[in-house]
Order: sequence, then C-alpha cells, then structure tokens
Amino acid sequence: MTDPRIEAAVDAAWSHTAQFAGGETFDQYNKRKPYEGGAFRKSIVSALAAAEAMAWRHVNSPPQATEWVNIVSQQGGEVNYAAAQWDYTKHCWWNPELGLRYSPVYFTHWMPLPALPNTEASPAPETITIPEVRNDRPIPVKGESHS
Repeated sequence: MTDPRIEAAVDAAWSHTAQFAGGETFDQYNKRKPYEGGAFRKSIVSALAAAEAMAWRHVNSPPQATEWVNIVSQQGGEVNYAAAQWDYTKHCWWNPELGLRYSPVYFTHWMPLPALPNTEASPAPETITIPEVRNDRPIPVKGESHS
C-alpha cells in the first residue's frame, strides 16, 4: 500500500501539468509512458522526503514554551520518540501530562506535530444498542461436580 501522502502529493502536482489540462489522468499517463510516470512519482517522493527531513529542528532553537512537538533521540542505534514541550526554566523537554522530563543531550531534535485530520466531527447518536450477553451454562463451584 502506498502512503496516502504520496498519492495526494502526486495528484496535487499532476493537477499543474499540461497533460492534466488536456484531460489525461496520471494513471493514464503512467500506462502510456511508464518511465516518465515513474520519474514523476520518484521526484514527488524525493521532495516529500526532503521536506520531512528539514522539518526536524535542532534543540538549539527550541519551540515556544506551550507548543507540543515530537522529539527524537538516536542513541546507541536505538531511536525513541516522545511528545513534549520545552521547559525554558529547566532547559529540557517535558511532558506535563505524564510528569516526565527528557534530556536535550539525548533528545536533540524536534518537529511540530502534524496537522489535525481534515475531517468533520460527527454527532454522537442519541441511543446506543448494547448486545445481550447470555450464559445459560451453570458456573461450576470449586469442589462441586456438575454432570
């Protein structure tokens, strides 16, 4: 399965091509010219990877104090992520909801949290149905025999 961000980026970029203006979809183009279609997709994937790599920022330029961010630690071949805020009084990362602090010596980079999903909230139903649970079998009591 392809990352939906890649498909969305390919569609967005394709909508600015002469082929799109002429009524050709990317799938049609990709079947007609597979090498060029593959190169187009590869350029989009490369652009997304470059943009994501640049989204990571060094701890030397921390975020605003109340901004929640993703932080990462890459120590000894192990990668750890956490959500945190920068504490300007103690000069470290912290998660006030969990009461945890993270050292900037280990968690050296951060990036903003991703945008919220582009969805509309649906109202809760007024009633819910709870299935009936039945157990017609007798429950054995320790030391008693049921035949």
